[in-house]
Amino acid sequence: MKKSIIMAVLGVAASAASSYGQGVIFSSYTGDGGAGIYTYLFGTTTTIPAGFKADLYYFVGDASDPVTFGSSQSVTSAVGGGLIDLGVVGVTYNTLYNGYEFFQGPAEVIPGYSSGDVTLEIVAFNGSTYASSSIRGRSGSFTMTSISAAPTTPSNSIGDNGPGAADFYVAAVPEPTTLALAGLGGLASLVAFRRKQA
Repeated sequence: MKKSIIMAVLGVAASAASSYGQGVIFSSYTGDGGAGIYTYLFGTTTTIPAGFKADLYYFVGDASDPVTFGSSQSVTSAVGGGLIDLGVVGVTYNTLYNGYEFFQGPAEVIPGYSSGDVTLEIVAFNGSTYASSSIRGRSGSFTMTSISAAPTTPSNSIGDNGPGAADFYVAAVPEPTTLALAGLGGLASLVAFRRKQA
């Protein structure tokens, strides 16, 4: 009986230690030294509703995928800079605090990391994947100068230890037909302008 209790306690201790493994705590609520990372609906000061999903991209070392808060590229383009999809599953925005939604995920291990800089990027989306979502956005890359690598060291919150992660927004992705019509409209205007010049 005593032996089984001791084994159960050791099992709990081992699982607690593993939860503090190498990596970063993937949470927008505790990010940036507890200040939080906000994800807004484009053109508003309203954060995205519960149910949106979050994922994390990474690069061991320094990479650049610059996105400004008002940049349309943060919605329409793929994640660049050689960043790799960590494939975080099941992390959703469902933590409401002071009227703002955040996500709180577990500690995520960064493959191939041992020390030094690591570049990260957060994406938020309403569908099953970032690429297939009709509403999406990304933070742009930010660098953490170090993350916890010792097995018994608590992981760092995302956006600590270096330039923090910026607040970012999500917006509706233009449908291909909308983009095609816009392109045809621009072409027609150019043709009309050239005829007028001649």
